Amino acid sequence: MEKQNMIESALQAAQKPFIETAPNGTPIIFWPNENGEWEYRKCPELMQTPARKSGTFEMHDTASLIKFVQKHKKEGTQIYIDADFKSGKIAVKAAINGHTAADADWFDFTAIYQPRHTAAAENWLKYNIEKMNQAQFAHFLTNNARNIVSKNPANDAAVYPTAAEVLDFALNLEYTEKTTFKQGYREQDGRINFTFQSEDAGQTEKQLKMFERFGLSFTPYQGGDSYFVEALLKFRIDKNSGALVLWYELQQIDAVIEQAAQDIATSLQTAFADIDIYFGAISNL
Repeated sequence: MEKQNMIESALQAAQKPFIETAPNGTPIIFWPNENGEWEYRKCPELMQTPARKSGTFEMHDTASLIKFVQKHKKEGTQIYIDADFKSGKIAVKAAINGHTAADADWFDFTAIYQPRHTAAAENWLKYNIEKMNQAQFAHFLTNNARNIVSKNPANDAAVYPTAAEVLDFALNLEYTEKTTFKQGYREQDGRINFTFQSEDAGQTEKQLKMFERFGLSFTPYQGGDSYFVEALLKFRIDKNSGALVLWYELQQIDAVIEQAAQDIATSLQTAFADIDIYFGAISNL
């Protein structure tokens, strides 16, 4: 009946453009085309305010998602957590205007959150087990020394070098770049002792020491918690050239990333105790 009334209004408009209003208040513009037929377009932008909240908003940390949902939540608001904890991948979608048990809603006002790695996490993960020469390894340690810590919160007895000690090792690596390394061996105190021969007069043999492992305060996701990660120092000496190749191996990093993702899911469940949370995905969000 409403559509019939609109058609009759169009015929009465003497073939001139006119505006009608839909039941939800949205203006609709009708106009005749060159074939004498009528065309129309909905124009919600002409309304003083939108008929309802809508849109998809991307959040960059857990705190922002919580603040956004708490501000706009209503009956029917629901959270979907699509998580692969083993790989550390987690995607969160909040449907603000979701269905209730009794009534349907539009599902078109949503917030999404996919945790992003911090810059530090990207660096340490990118170069994990990446073999580097002396200058490259020294440069990497120098640029990322702020993440190096000497204490493991879960094991007070564990001994790790301080950031200053690691930096000192990095500076010595740069200083000994033009040298020939003879051997490297582990001592009882947990250090690696490198023996090298300088190119100066006399070909003096010298030593360079470094702990075989060091600790990191690792923050996998932006706005997330920090975790302790142990890194093992690895090396290889070329028998022909005496060149030193170094790298590090992050220990149990998969478990750390998995725990970080699980902790995000737990924090969301705690924050949204009054909102339905589902572990899964919804295709139309």
